Amino acid sequence: MPTTRNVAWDGRLQAFKGRDTTLYVTTAADLAKTCASCRVPLEPGEPVSLLVDITQSAAPDGTEYLTFTDSVCHRRCSGPALTVRQTPWQPETLSPVAARVILTQKSDGGQARVVPALAFTFVPVLSFREDGGELTSALVALLLARGFQLAMSHDYAAILEQAAEAAANCRITIAPGGLLRLRLDGEILYREQLHPANADDAEWLQAAANSGNILVISGDNLNITETGLDIRPAARHGTLVIGTVQVSGVGTFASTSRLREQRRTP
Repeated sequence: MPTTRNVAWDGRLQAFKGRDTTLYVTTAADLAKTCASCRVPLEPGEPVSLLVDITQSAAPDGTEYLTFTDSVCHRRCSGPALTVRQTPWQPETLSPVAARVILTQKSDGGQARVVPALAFTFVPVLSFREDGGELTSALVALLLARGFQLAMSHDYAAILEQAAEAAANCRITIAPGGLLRLRLDGEILYREQLHPANADDAEWLQAAANSGNILVISGDNLNITETGLDIRPAARHGTLVIGTVQVSGVGTFASTSRLREQRRTP
């Protein structure tokens, strides 16, 4: 039973993760907040076990796809475990998790630029391996092929300096009613219904209208909850991807919003 830091894990995991095994183990432990068995909060440094479920399938072109689903338990609740299941090939159903934030970038002259950002990922993590090569994140590979970049730092100031415009076939549209769509090659990668009547949504939409661009932060191992966004695990794991994407359609909302504000003014 290998143990990394305070995390016990099944040694067979190394056959799937290779040299990334240790980082995968520690990242999973860092992301876990409660025991998957007893639901009691996990304390830093206490003995825990990693449980991993792997689903294997082969695409028609021979590419092997693996879906990793992991959980962390108190060692007293469960020992480490690894299960591997073979399934027929089918397009993987993934669930999006996202957060929207507004960042501020200051110039050398002290002027502030407001940058709307969309952070999103999919769970579980989907990886693939071609011809016995290295295991590769499907989401990260998809975005890198569309002009996104790997970000090795979780520092937002550094990310804002580094982020370049994504490929022309990557676009975000926002309908007047607040429906956001992120398209790659014409296909919808992510969609979210925003509500202009909500103050937080309206502020973010207005920032997008003023900027004309949205900073997209994505990849694997983003820790997104109802109360916060933590991109440090993704940066440590080398799966943090960034890019600036042009937005269209939001100008219609901005005009409508200002009109409503004027009508409410006594």
